[in-house]
Amino acid sequence: MTVIKKYKHLVNPFSLLSLLIVLLAGTATATEVKFVHFTDSNIPVRRGKGEQYKIMKFVKDGNQVEFFEENGNWAKVRLQNGTEGWMLKRYLSDEKPPVEQVRELRKENEQLKTGNEKLTRDLKKIKELQLTSSEELEKLQTSAEEKLAIGLNECNKIKDEYKASQEVNKIMWFLSGAGVLLVGWLIGCFAGGSQRKRNRLL
Repeated sequence: MTVIKKYKHLVNPFSLLSLLIVLLAGTATATEVKFVHFTDSNIPVRRGKGEQYKIMKFVKDGNQVEFFEENGNWAKVRLQNGTEGWMLKRYLSDEKPPVEQVRELRKENEQLKTGNEKLTRDLKKIKELQLTSSEELEKLQTSAEEKLAIGLNECNKIKDEYKASQEVNKIMWFLSGAGVLLVGWLIGCFAGGSQRKRNRLL
């Protein structure tokens, strides 16, 4: 009792927690994922490492288990339903069984097929958009050409009208000059006739 009292001050919650962590770390067991392999029949999982122990469960080819430890020809495993037991180590493998590999390959193939179909649809949409854009561009080009043709026609009409008006102006100026000459000649004739008539009267 005296010894406990003497070392009681050395025991505290932190040291107890540290001791507990160390003990848990020492007792923790690493696990590996293994696959039941190389068998066409069900493999028994027993309570102990030996055929004299009771069978707890059966595993099939391709089943996934957690591997804890090995002892001779036996391996301690945990099944997917949580059952722990021992089975012959030679039936365990790191590689996935062919059935599982084929299943994964089929899954990848389906994913690739789905991705390929999506890419095909996207490519089709791009082609449709490109065709639509080409058609719109062609329409705009045709409309621009039509408008340009109409503008050129209007410009030619204006030029023709301007030329015609210039010709009319020339004719009008000519007629105006001829009219002035005609009026002057008539005035001259009238004035000359009046002068001769006045001379006869004198």
